[in-house]
Amino acid sequence: MLYVTILRSDRSRDPELWATIWQGKAPDTLKIRAVYNLLTDTRVFVWEGETLADARYMDRLNQVGETTTSIAMDQTGGWQQAFAGNLDGMREWFESRGRTGADVDAALDLRRRGHEAPNVEAARRAAREWQEEQRTQGA
Repeated sequence: MLYVTILRSDRSRDPELWATIWQGKAPDTLKIRAVYNLLTDTRVFVWEGETLADARYMDRLNQVGETTTSIAMDQTGGWQQAFAGNLDGMREWFESRGRTGADVDAALDLRRRGHEAPNVEAARRAAREWQEEQRTQGA
């Protein structure tokens, strides 16, 4: 399972943070995928874990700060297609995740409307129209 943990801690406590993490060894099932220092009192940890021991190890961070942890879904591929304006790539990404048929067509219709809109305000208006169409079609 993929998780994101946000740690907020007073930077003056960094030596305690390092000592806490270095004490012992993380379980082999705990995999750190990325850690970002936001150049403030906040760090973001992206990690995979399978066991309660993994969560308990990450909970050590609470000894030197305050954490919030959430289950995460990697949506990078879809966002990359969106930023590139690539509808064909988006279809492929949806299908690679098991979506098919009318579900994919409707999702792409929304994205096409946004992509073809002349400005951001028109794109949001098109999204609201799309939502209303979906609501009335589902009734």
